[in-house]
Amino acid sequence: MRSAKVQDYWRKAYKRKYKNSILTLDLKGLNNLSEIELSEGVVAFCGLNGAGKSTIISAIKDIVGLSLTSQDIRRVNSHKIAGTAAFDGNVVSCTNCEQERFFDKGMDKSSVKYMDCMLSTLVQSFMIEQTNFEELLDQYDEYEVTKDELEDINYLIGKSYSYCSIREIEDVDGSDLPFPFFQVEVDGIKYDTRSMGSGEHFLLYLFWCIKSTDKDTLLIIEEPETYISIFSQTHFADYIGKILAEDGVKVILTTHSPYILRNIKNENIRIVSRVGNNVSIIMPDSDITVEGALGISQNCLGTFFVEDRVAADFLTVILEDKAPWILKQYTIDIVDGESAISERLKFPKSNNIHYSFVGIYDGDMRDSLSNKDELNWGYCFLPGKNAAEENFRECIRIPQKLEKLCAVLGKDQQKVIAFLATIEGLDCHDWFLEFRKHLSVEGRVLVNAFYSTVMNEDPSIEEFVSELQKVIETNG
Repeated sequence: MRSAKVQDYWRKAYKRKYKNSILTLDLKGLNNLSEIELSEGVVAFCGLNGAGKSTIISAIKDIVGLSLTSQDIRRVNSHKIAGTAAFDGNVVSCTNCEQERFFDKGMDKSSVKYMDCMLSTLVQSFMIEQTNFEELLDQYDEYEVTKDELEDINYLIGKSYSYCSIREIEDVDGSDLPFPFFQVEVDGIKYDTRSMGSGEHFLLYLFWCIKSTDKDTLLIIEEPETYISIFSQTHFADYIGKILAEDGVKVILTTHSPYILRNIKNENIRIVSRVGNNVSIIMPDSDITVEGALGISQNCLGTFFVEDRVAADFLTVILEDKAPWILKQYTIDIVDGESAISERLKFPKSNNIHYSFVGIYDGDMRDSLSNKDELNWGYCFLPGKNAAEENFRECIRIPQKLEKLCAVLGKDQQKVIAFLATIEGLDCHDWFLEFRKHLSVEGRVLVNAFYSTVMNEDPSIEEFVSELQKVIETNG
């Protein structure tokens, strides 16, 4: 899997529709937890150890109808659990106290899969302990992974396998679950499951589990970061983005890794927190960050300088949509004009400064930026050839786009047109201010409405994000 494709996968993942989704989960006070609304595509429950993430997974397994372990049973403790789910175009509800589960309501049992990360360690230990394992292997066919599959595996693990094969072992020690045996070759050295590291084996095991998962399956995974490095955590999350986009696999996972959460939008994250017997489940926002909830001191990599509040809002909504990980690592500073941006970019670089400055000018500065040779830090330009306000004004001169904007804001289009005629001759900055006042909405709300209805599919948005990434990389 090519790293350049990662963001494409995540964009597709957030746009597509999913089958076999759990919509809500009502824990009826279990561990003082209440109703949880789940997002489409991926839902990540994060929080410190002991917050209640495992209890939520046990409850999900129960209401679905999956087999429960003794730990699951202790966590659920005969508690009432209710939920709603969508599958095959139907929305159904059930409660476990009525001895009904989603499987009883028609959900296909093959459409839900719980990935037990502990099994990877158990499987590897079993194989190491066998004295006649070669005889056992001879009973099963060897499958050599394809070129594309090998590319995915190498991306996941961070190695350059020239070869990888899988044998699926069945009916061992009375177990009805198959498990994989891997053989690999790298730099001319061949080895197999029995001699590879536990993290390497887990990632191969993860690949096999997902490879053997049908399209549109609901996949449940608990704390995969336990077994893998930070590097692999990031690549694991990227791989999740790919299976969401390509196969419509919906993923519910628990984690306390910020690296796994890197490309997951805030609206797809649920922070689980506990203080004594008080438990909350919330979506992160500007006041409560994921990093803060995980007890991590957020590492700020730098600051973006922008000309005004509208530019700051425009930049924010773009990054929230296209590159949320950037927004998590950079602050945005409004400095009042392009000249103020340039003055800050003159600050000298130093090997002792592990911090980056990036200037983000309005589009109208693209052909008129002076003193470029005096700037020590990188810069780029917001989408379009004009200031953001002017871009917005030009967009809504197109009737279809104005209609969309009015529909989103809940405003009468004819009245909006009548007002726009009265402010047509104003400077674009004053125009935006008067338009916002007339609509009685906050500036950020209006910018977000502009973006989501008339600009988010504009090719210039993707070009800007790509340009910004290059500037960040160049800044070092």
